[in-house]
Parts: sequence; C-alpha cells; structure tokens
Amino acid sequence: MAIKADPPLIRRATPMLTWTAQGRSIVKPRNDSYADGDRLRWRQNEDRLRLARIPNGLLAAVSDGAGGAGLFCGPWAETLVSRLPKTPIAGVNALNQWMDGFCLGFRSEYAALSKATPARYSKFIREGSFATLAAGWLVHRQGRVRLRWMGYGDSQMMVFDRTGRQPVLAACYPASLSALDRAPFLLNWKDLPHDSGFHAGEMVLPDRATVVLASDGIGQYLLLRTLAGQARPAAAGLAGEFQRLAGTGESKLAQAARAHRATPGPGLSAELTALRDCLKSDQAFADQVRALCGKGLLANDDCTLIMIDVDLARSR
Repeated sequence: MAIKADPPLIRRATPMLTWTAQGRSIVKPRNDSYADGDRLRWRQNEDRLRLARIPNGLLAAVSDGAGGAGLFCGPWAETLVSRLPKTPIAGVNALNQWMDGFCLGFRSEYAALSKATPARYSKFIREGSFATLAAGWLVHRQGRVRLRWMGYGDSQMMVFDRTGRQPVLAACYPASLSALDRAPFLLNWKDLPHDSGFHAGEMVLPDRATVVLASDGIGQYLLLRTLAGQARPAAAGLAGEFQRLAGTGESKLAQAARAHRATPGPGLSAELTALRDCLKSDQAFADQVRALCGKGLLANDDCTLIMIDVDLARSR
C-alpha cells in the first residue's frame, strides 16, 4: 500500500526562491501476513507523512508507527502528523502540552473500536500505541530560508548543501550512527515524552539545499550511501564512526555499513537525483525500494521519504 503526501508535490516560486517538495510512503517490499482468527491478514504500512503549506513556507513530517508492540500504531502516527501545528514545537514541555490536546480523544476512539475483542482491548489499554516523529518547518523571511526541526525517535532529518560541485551533508538527526543502533524513544498516547528523547534545532539553509525527512530504513540507506562515498581516512565525526562501525561492528547496522562500503556508487549527487526521480510516482518509488532491498542496501521495512529542494537566488 502506498501513502502519498496530500498534495504529493508542492512547487512554489517567487522572484528569488524556488522550492519543490514531494513525498511517498510504501509498505515493506517483502511483506508478511499473520493469522487473525480464521482470517489471514497482510501487514499494513504504519508509516505516515505530511507536506503542507504554512505562511511563507512549508511543514514536512514523517512518523513511523512502531507496530512491534501496542496496537493502532499506524492511526497513532497519522494523528501525530495530521495534528502538527503550523509553528515549531520548541521543547519537550511544548510537545507534552500539544499531545495533551488529543491523547485522550485517541484513547477513547480506539478503545471503543477494540472493545468487541477483550484481548485486543486489554493490549491497547495496557501497552498503548507507539510512533516516532520527525518534523521540519521551513520559512522564507528576510531573504533567507530558515529550517526549524524536531525529532523524537529514529526517523531521520538530513540537510544537504548543494552550493558546491558535489552535495555535502550539512546537518543530520540523529546526529550519530550509534543513536541509530539503539532502540529508539517512541511517543505513546499513554506516556509522558522523555526529555532525553526530544531533540530540536534550527539553521539557515544554504542558498541551494535539499532537506530530507525519512523513516529509519530509507533514511539509514541515504546516510550510509553518503558516508560510504566519502574519501578515507576519517577519524572524527560521522565519517570516522562509519569507518569504525564498518570495520569491527557486529550489529545489523554494522553489517549494512560494510555492504555499502563494498558497493561502489555513482556519487552523492546521482544518489539524490535517483531518489528525487523515484518520488514522481508510487510505482517508481516501490520499484526503487524493492531494487535497493534486493541488493542488500536497504532493510526490508516500510519506507517513507520526503525531499524538499530549495534554490535561493541572490540579488546582485
């Protein structure tokens, strides 16, 4: 099942600024099924995304419903992205206050839907619903585009600077590979968000930039492609962490890092172009995800990707 942003494509241009935003979401390429009484059900895509116009800018968000525990994680992810305010969430207290506005309503609605099955109702009340959230607010003001973002969990946000001959990774959340190797913090309607799980920041974007928001699988793919293509040796930062992980790590992320290091690529500019092009249709995105998964470069998981290209012209 594919889920598109509504609208799936946003183009906006002024005499000085052009930006294009597009996003897609699909279920894992090798899907599985489970027994539900005497019925066989296929697992559904529990990722959600949102692209929306806001005054002088754009709002973009990705939420990954973590269906390994709890119930109704996809609808919970949908609630998170659809309820996002048009102004940034600046801290964990603001996050908690925002969630207070709809958590009880979500609990009541889905408790009623599950009451006919006592085991499901008990699981829902006991465990709740889990999801990540990564959101970015882009605003054009005083001749610059400023990005303010927040993240909770392992859905990713990356900013690529395209002002030079080759794109450069200018910002990244989570800020380390080790953070991607740990169990993520998850938002739940029944729990207070943890201060240590909330991250936020802001930056003035380069004149030519690409902002990416992604669920963990395809976000991890793009980050590892970026790091695998950088010149060695590197001892510090993400590049150094990548080299150490690919050299001696034993986790699934370390195995993925070795697979990327062993697979030459066409360069970061071409990698971004390929992802940008496949977002033009559901089928193209599904085909690209399936191909990357078949090569062992992308985990078999629901995939959600938003790309926003910003091109700002300077007056002379």
